[in-house]
Amino acid sequence: MNIKNLMIPFTLWNKNKKTNLYLSDYPLFYYKNTNAQQNNLKYCVRILFWAGMVGHGTNYKEAFLNLQETFELYKTNNEYLPKPWEKKELEFASDEQILKYESFAADFFDKILGMDFYNGFFSDESCLDLFYCDYDDDKKKKIEQDIVNKVKATYGVDIQKVYNLPLPELFEFIIDNRDS
Repeated sequence: MNIKNLMIPFTLWNKNKKTNLYLSDYPLFYYKNTNAQQNNLKYCVRILFWAGMVGHGTNYKEAFLNLQETFELYKTNNEYLPKPWEKKELEFASDEQILKYESFAADFFDKILGMDFYNGFFSDESCLDLFYCDYDDDKKKKIEQDIVNKVKATYGVDIQKVYNLPLPELFEFIIDNRDS
């Protein structure tokens, strides 16, 4: 079966629709991820031409339901919904604010987190909890306390009350309050 031949009637039919779009208006691609190490990532359903709009699950039905939830969340939080025939590139969150603190961020990542700031992408919305989300609550609390203690020892600032701020705001707090 040739996907190209299926797409032409599909897109012509949908171009005439002027009303609200639903997941059923989009061409979907079902596939099995043979490299998945987690069972809940083995089955996938994605919208063709829309990078990142994918649902995963332990079976196709679960993957479809997860895609539907993601699609509805996108619709709720965005003014523009791509048309089914449009190619939607992957978008990254802004890193404009965090790059204002680039030299401090590089120092912080090295001294506090033991990481190289330049070996990853960190957005303006990144926060310390995202680095340790796979751990249980007890382990997270210990890691948080270790980071708070390292920041106090390194920069002379107690970040306990602002630990959950996005990194740019956390960096600004540390810079504004550190020992001179």
